[in-house]
Amino acid sequence: MSGVSTPPRTPKLSEGGSSRPGSKPSTPGPKKPATPAPSQPQEEEDEDDDQRMDVAFIQSFSDKIQRLPSELLDGLETARTKITIPKRGEKDFEPLEATVNLQEMMLQNSRQALFDALQGVRGAASKSLSHAVVTPSSPFPQLIVSRGHVLDSVGITVRRSVTQGEHTKTVSRVELLPEEAMYMAERGTLQIWNGRDPETEEDRQQGVGEWCDKEFGVKGAVEMSVMEVFGAFMGKEALTWQRYQAYTVLKRLGYTVQRTRAFIPEHFLPQQEPPRLSFTGSVLALLRSAYDGLKALFSRLLGKLKVSLRRLSSVGLGVKSLWNNPLRGTALRSWSGDSYGSIYSELRFIPSGHSNPTPPPISSGPATSIYDALERNPYLPFFHVWKPVTAWSKAKWDRGSAEGLAKQKPDYILAVVESRDTPLPTLTQLSEVFDLLPDEPTTQPKRVGPQYANRPAPRSTPQPSAQSRFQQWLGWVCWWKAAPSSPQGNAMHAMRNGDRGLIVAVNDSGNTGWVRFGRTGFENYPMV
Repeated sequence: MSGVSTPPRTPKLSEGGSSRPGSKPSTPGPKKPATPAPSQPQEEEDEDDDQRMDVAFIQSFSDKIQRLPSELLDGLETARTKITIPKRGEKDFEPLEATVNLQEMMLQNSRQALFDALQGVRGAASKSLSHAVVTPSSPFPQLIVSRGHVLDSVGITVRRSVTQGEHTKTVSRVELLPEEAMYMAERGTLQIWNGRDPETEEDRQQGVGEWCDKEFGVKGAVEMSVMEVFGAFMGKEALTWQRYQAYTVLKRLGYTVQRTRAFIPEHFLPQQEPPRLSFTGSVLALLRSAYDGLKALFSRLLGKLKVSLRRLSSVGLGVKSLWNNPLRGTALRSWSGDSYGSIYSELRFIPSGHSNPTPPPISSGPATSIYDALERNPYLPFFHVWKPVTAWSKAKWDRGSAEGLAKQKPDYILAVVESRDTPLPTLTQLSEVFDLLPDEPTTQPKRVGPQYANRPAPRSTPQPSAQSRFQQWLGWVCWWKAAPSSPQGNAMHAMRNGDRGLIVAVNDSGNTGWVRFGRTGFENYPMV
């Protein structure tokens, strides 16, 4: 047989030069040429040797551990030898006697550095620092010095009547909501002063409550720190820590965030006077209401007439169905349609669709504040959010009115809840929320980018033929027949996103997550 000869292994000798007890020393024989083994097994053996622990060191360490604290040798008591624990490198946090004072000093210095950083005075450039004053008559901060573009999307203009002696004039000032004042004070672009109202004519002449360049401050007022600002405005006007945190996160990302009209304090809303109608206006309003009533009555009569004519002309029923109904005694005994959709609608014994009202919520008594609704339904929309690329303006927004939202349609509608004490919304709460939201487009969003710019031109629509024109004319003649339903496109996008949506900022102990609730009507997209 052909093979590779391997030299016999020689037992390793100990320090004394002898082999293990009970073994005889081997006589070295003639040396044979050793065949080189493959390199890969040799490298694996080397790696095993490197990873092998020092058994002798561990054994000596165990011997020291197992020794008694003291023992008698030749009648003399010997103390236990000092044990050295094997370790890897030096660690700074070890409580060694030699370095314990050094460690305490380093720890004290690092702790003091943190306190010094917290006690430091934050500075800001005077060219970018705005100033506002808070007085007992106006609990909301009034801007007296405005600097920077950050105020383009912050603050609401309030017109107030000021009496000076015998004259009364209207003064317009920009006032801030609590979350706006806290956000600007925190970021270092607003200094709020706690002042007082001028009580006498001398105070007005001295400029109490006004800005003074010589003193670089507001006369008769003291500065408020950031801590005082948070203590004064947190919890005011339904501002919770969760809502403030969601507001600041969006503002730092560049979004424009405003409150909804329902939760803007009445102090910021204009006083609406009842409209005064003349005699001509009253007559026109009466005629308009009468016209609307007649139009609704005619629409109902026309709808019933269409249903009756459609029943007479429906395929498979005919006139005989009026006195001999072949579906009598079945679930389709009152069916009068001519399509699969009408059959499914007739077989549905549970009303579906968002047009069917849900049970009304239990009334909890008359509301004393505009924020009482949040206690009953915390998922009500609180903020309107616009993307950073939106050209937003206060004039178009108009304090969140219906006309303003039509001009400045928000990209997102936001509610804020606390995850620890707020359960999932009920059907009644979601119905109440979705009734307040506008409809969203159900088509796919427009794709913007160079890859979508060069699209092929749409095909030209062919000219209608004589047959198609005749069918169109026949449809006008048989006006009571239902129009053929056009084939719907891909409904997955509309079913996934829904026609109305709400973004909910769920705050869990300071961590904010974003969840979207959408409303989808599956009855609008039949699968057959």
